[in-house]
Amino acid sequence: MRVAILGMGAIGHVVAVALDGRVDLVRVDRTRAPLRDGEPPVDAAVVCVKTYGTGWAADVAARILAPDGVVATVQNGLGNVGTLAARVGSDRVSLGVIYVGAELVDAKLVATGAGRVELGRPSDPGARDRLERLAGAMRAGGMTVAVVDDPWPSVWKKLVVNAAMNPTTAIFGISNPQLLEHPAARPIADDLARETARVATAAGVAIDPESAPGMWHPVTSFVNRSSMLQDLTAGRPTEIDAINGAVAREGARLGVPTPLNEAMTVLVKGVEARR
Repeated sequence: MRVAILGMGAIGHVVAVALDGRVDLVRVDRTRAPLRDGEPPVDAAVVCVKTYGTGWAADVAARILAPDGVVATVQNGLGNVGTLAARVGSDRVSLGVIYVGAELVDAKLVATGAGRVELGRPSDPGARDRLERLAGAMRAGGMTVAVVDDPWPSVWKKLVVNAAMNPTTAIFGISNPQLLEHPAARPIADDLARETARVATAAGVAIDPESAPGMWHPVTSFVNRSSMLQDLTAGRPTEIDAINGAVAREGARLGVPTPLNEAMTVLVKGVEARR
């Protein structure tokens, strides 16, 4: 099986470690051309770029993917699947999530483990077959992988966690374990979780708002620094628009007030602009 990883940041490296030696691996980022002339197309493309790079990843996938290949996204936030579907067809896109703490430190991967992945089945039969083969290769590499019919519950549950932890740690400049003990940041994160849960419920994924803070609390024990804090520290753009910004947009569409998510979006953008 021939598999491309689109985006060689920390998550891309985690996926590459699992797949290396088990598939014909093609690593692609903005410094590496996707395929040389005459090379065969790929059976699967795993999209690991930050959300603001999804358009680029969709263009690359459309060029290198086999006609019955599959595109699997394990990105944060909302909106990625629509961008990918517009280029390769919705029937070949697998919406998914990955649970792992990872960071590149001096170009070396630091990760909390092999990672846990959930991938949604695409409707195209050929793409479904290739997704199952991709999942098998990931499992052989040590990942815990589930292929499901409906990935949206997992997407929204991860969004609750990200919307709570990412902007608060980024703005206060604290690690995830520090967030749990912070007298100001923790109650903000808890309320962000509750607010996001109300939007998820309105969108069709029922999450109890009062139980939502308990979804991010355990994460502090195994993920040290949020990706948004890493991005702000390094002077990179953040994924605020696809996380808290997306929650605010969905809330507006569904008639659910989201003042905290709106505020966090503005605040993180302000910090981002200064840096």
